[in-house]
Amino acid sequence: MEPPVDLSAKGLQDARDAVIAAFRPLDPTETVFGQFDGYRDIEGIAPDSTTETFVAARLWIDTDRWRAVPFLLRTGKQMARSAQRVSLLLRAPDDGPYIDEPNDNVLSFSLSGSGAISLTMGVNKPGVGLEFADATVKLALDDVEGAEPLAPYVRLIHDVVNSDPPPIEPYSVGSWGPTAADALADPDGWLLSR
Repeated sequence: MEPPVDLSAKGLQDARDAVIAAFRPLDPTETVFGQFDGYRDIEGIAPDSTTETFVAARLWIDTDRWRAVPFLLRTGKQMARSAQRVSLLLRAPDDGPYIDEPNDNVLSFSLSGSGAISLTMGVNKPGVGLEFADATVKLALDDVEGAEPLAPYVRLIHDVVNSDPPPIEPYSVGSWGPTAADALADPDGWLLSR
């Protein structure tokens, strides 16, 4: 979001409302809906149910700061791992004096439990020469001195698609969801196992 006018509840809420208002409507070509294998076998579920248990979407915010920056959302039931996380992939500028190494600089915010922040960066290994490796620093927010952690919570984000949604894609229990969702995160891919 853009910086709030102040840190009051109203100032923060106004800044959040402004960024939500700047989201483009979801494009059905940039969404994938899925249903895990065996969902229709659950007692009480209709054998022809088209209820989705997975969604992946590429979102766009039309502001000067975020224009042309994709926001990727992926959520579902019976996936490979349970996590609530926001990850920012930090890219090297095109005109910088950077070595041609994979860019794994990621700032992640865990939203589960009391929350945590981690930063993974490509760093030069200590010693002679120029050899890169990934290094990660983590801060659990309940470890912050004087912190009073809140109970875990879940936020539901719901957007209404005004056009026909894409078809429901099957996916295996314990997977990362339908393979059709992989293309939404091109060219960098999803940050699922990091």
